[in-house]
Parts: sequence; C-alpha cells; structure tokens
Amino acid sequence: MKVSLNFIIHLIGFGLIFTALLGGWIVERRFREEKNWDQKLSIGKISRRFGLLSPLASAVMLITGIINIFNLYDGNVSLWYTEGWLIAKIILFAFLLVNGSVFGPILVRRRKKLIQEIVEKTAHEDAENTYTILSKSISTFYLVQMLLLIIILCLSVAGGGKHPGII
Repeated sequence: MKVSLNFIIHLIGFGLIFTALLGGWIVERRFREEKNWDQKLSIGKISRRFGLLSPLASAVMLITGIINIFNLYDGNVSLWYTEGWLIAKIILFAFLLVNGSVFGPILVRRRKKLIQEIVEKTAHEDAENTYTILSKSISTFYLVQMLLLIIILCLSVAGGGKHPGII
C-alpha cells in the first residue's frame, strides 16, 4: 500500500477540525456550568482559541480535498461530478464551512457582549433569559457541526471510489 503525502495532510486536517469541534464543545460545557460571570469571560477566551483553529483546518481540508479529487480521476476533472457520494460530501463540507464561519462566531460574539454587559451591570432586565437562549443555540451549533463532520466521514469511508491517497 502506498500513501500519498496529500492524503496524510488531508487526514491531519480532518483531525484538526475534529479537535476544534470537540475542544470547543468541551469548553462550552464548562462554560455553561460556571456560575461566576467573570469566570465565564475567562473561559470564553479559551473557547476562542479553538475557534481560531477552525479556519486553518478548513483551508487544509479544502486544498487537499481538491487535490484528492484531481488525483482520484487522474486529472480528468469532468468525471468527478458523476459520483453522488462525492457531490454530497462537497455540499455538506460547504455547509459545514459556512455554518462554522458565519453562525458560530455571531452567536459567540453576541453572548460575549451580553456577559460583558451583565458584568458591567448595563444589561437589560431579560439578559439572563437571553443568555440561556444563546447558550442553547451555541450547543446546538456544536451538535450540528459534529453531525455534519460524522456524515462527511461516513461518506468518505463508504464512498464509491477508492481514495486517491491509498494505492
């Protein structure tokens, strides 16, 4: 069995995305358990570090995925769109990227701003209810992202073509 360097980098990219999602979810669980608002802000800074890992991992996955498609069809790029599993994988990955780069940061920024207002005592009277809603939304975000990643993994393993990295 011969394994290409691109395939190994693609697997590393998958590991980085998985690490960012799992680490973010674990920090989120800790965030929700904390009662002190100042501590929540500190935990939020840790969560941001996992969020910063995602763009790097996504770029690695995108670039190596394109190279893998090119390698799979020996440069004949007019054949790749006939594979349904590959099309589904690309669509789900695009949704994973858009969801992760748009909705996740918006939710986290809103919650951080709300917590800062609570700490500074400038928040509206319904701030804790809004905080609960935002926290549930962020937990749902992590669940959706993890499900998308698992489905993408299943499509990769059960896809119709032999992976170009393994010859």
